[in-house]
Amino acid sequence: MFVFRLPVRASRGPGARPIAAVIVAAAALAAGSLTATAPAHAASGTPAQPPGATAHSTRSQSAARPTCAINDTSGCLDNTATSTFTTTTSPADADGSGNSFNAADLTSTAGWRSGKTVTVDGATITLPEFGTGTYDNMLASGQTITLPGSGVVNTGDAVVFLAFATGGAAKGATGTITYAKNNCLDQNNPVDQGYDLDTVPDWLSGPTSAASITLVHENHSDNTQTSPVSGPKVYAVSVPLACPGSVVSGITVPLFTNGVQAGRPALHILGLGVRPMAVTGSGSSAQHWVGTWASVQDTDEVRLSDDSTATANGQTLRIPAHVSIGTDSGNGVRIHLSNAMGATPVTFDAASVAPQDTTAGGATAAAAPTTLTFDGSPSVTVPAGGDATSDPVPLTVQQQATVLVSLQVHGAVSAMPGHAVARTPVWASDAADRTGDTAAAHYTRTTYTGLPYLSGIDVTTSTSHPTGSLVLYGDQSVNGDTASEDGRHHLSDAITSALVNDPHGNASVDYGVLNAGTDSGNQLPQITNSATPINALNPEDRYVLVQGNVRTVLVSTGAADLLNCTGSAYSCATDVEERLASLDTRLGSYSTDDGQLYINQQPITQNSNITVYLATIPPFTAAHPGTAAQEAAREQVNNYLLDDYPGRFVDLAAAVSTDGTATSSTVKAADLSDGNPSDAYYTDLAGAYVNDADSGAFNYPPN
Repeated sequence: MFVFRLPVRASRGPGARPIAAVIVAAAALAAGSLTATAPAHAASGTPAQPPGATAHSTRSQSAARPTCAINDTSGCLDNTATSTFTTTTSPADADGSGNSFNAADLTSTAGWRSGKTVTVDGATITLPEFGTGTYDNMLASGQTITLPGSGVVNTGDAVVFLAFATGGAAKGATGTITYAKNNCLDQNNPVDQGYDLDTVPDWLSGPTSAASITLVHENHSDNTQTSPVSGPKVYAVSVPLACPGSVVSGITVPLFTNGVQAGRPALHILGLGVRPMAVTGSGSSAQHWVGTWASVQDTDEVRLSDDSTATANGQTLRIPAHVSIGTDSGNGVRIHLSNAMGATPVTFDAASVAPQDTTAGGATAAAAPTTLTFDGSPSVTVPAGGDATSDPVPLTVQQQATVLVSLQVHGAVSAMPGHAVARTPVWASDAADRTGDTAAAHYTRTTYTGLPYLSGIDVTTSTSHPTGSLVLYGDQSVNGDTASEDGRHHLSDAITSALVNDPHGNASVDYGVLNAGTDSGNQLPQITNSATPINALNPEDRYVLVQGNVRTVLVSTGAADLLNCTGSAYSCATDVEERLASLDTRLGSYSTDDGQLYINQQPITQNSNITVYLATIPPFTAAHPGTAAQEAAREQVNNYLLDDYPGRFVDLAAAVSTDGTATSSTVKAADLSDGNPSDAYYTDLAGAYVNDADSGAFNYPPN
């Protein structure tokens, strides 16, 4: 057995792209010339202590490391981080100072069921027992997690860890993932892949924006309880699988800490799971899926037009989704629901999907809606921080059609998480199950400014020649915050229309175009450890990497970061440049779901990394004006992108600027309405992308 490590971008020069290190190894293996070069510790499955990690020993370093199954980690648990707060708080010590999570916050409030599963960022993870006074998490000390051959997901595109650090962020933790034989490197032998957890944030001081769940209370060993301003948090951290689709037989967690000590970093893992690929079934029954529509989860409270909080009470919500690609001959559809930003669980008593009546429009369906189920049940409860995917249903969907998704919300909901600025109408019924209604008689248009719960729609794509999706990740330039409020004028819609109307095309949408735009503050991840991380935190994991068969990402962000920067032009620009490069590396280190080919009858992952394009930052507008220093910083960032990323940038700034260059400081008047970007603005951005795709400007064209 040998170990290979995932790559980082070797350079930022022309055409730099993360080609998996596994390619070279695989080619050599296929030719019979590869020899094992793993360090001695790799043969035993025990990773070396990473530089900068701190091991706080409570047992001998040479002691045998525990082994347990991914769906029952009880044998690997060695710390109690959750307590029950009563007149006498149950024993727990997460951080070496006697502090702990409050069990009721996890179970009663958030809906994380003790000893059951939770699905976070697409991965189903078995949770430990909480609040019993027994061990409820594993300190990352080299435990081996095995994956049974059945009953769990053991193939996918990423491993997702539910984790948190105490005593400061845990940085530079490394471990190994073991593939069973017949993997993308070797048909006859198991192979280890090294992985990195670049940074796992501290449970108290870490960023709330990246957390999967934020709790209210912190319990203390002196039988007191406080409510920290930022709240104790748990994070989802994903690492890419370089052999997507190959069977994972084991995961060795990092050898980072064997105990907790006040003020010293310790890495805790609640559980882990493999995120499945966009392929279900096998053989002749296999279905390949691709995202056709998406909406990011960026607010814990969808608002009304008067800025009050939107609520629901037993009503059915009917949400229109303007899709990009249509179904293939398989005619399959499934939806994704998210409670990622929620603080409490939400239950949907019923759900359905139907094409919109193109004549009547609004909440009127073209035919009787198709009932949706979740693991065979018509209802589903999604805990705080979690998500759910419906079972597939047969439904023909045309490209650029509007699909109506209807969700009956159970009981009274005082706040609905979702997408903050959706520019999409939403209808609500009376307090009844109207998911089966074809007519719109029981629906009234709401004044929601956001879009609750619905996070994505997938459709089937050809089994023999599956297509992928293009994810647009960024800020207002992607989200279309000031476009028409009909749900059809985001940048994703403009690109879809440009593809259909492209004189060099065939009037079809050949891949999914997904909108992952948001207006909520800074979009670029902070660099906390390595400048070239090869794993992902939220929000980029939740916004981008969970999407159906993502092959290409167009990153259009940085404006909000510049407008929030108060330093010099140089420091502001350099910070954005470094974080763009870091984001580029994060996203580009993941493989596509279907990027394998065969050499000498062996499956090889080759040239399968997700392609990342970086967009120049358009000029600031009157609605969001920048200072002279911020404008100078924007121009510096754009020059950096033009110089350092040939073949991988899209000049969106030039598409809407007055003089057609990336450094022009003003947007042309034809693209503005009352000082804000208009529909024409997004049409011009889309035109720039499609023109570059047509002209061969991209080293790696979208597919």
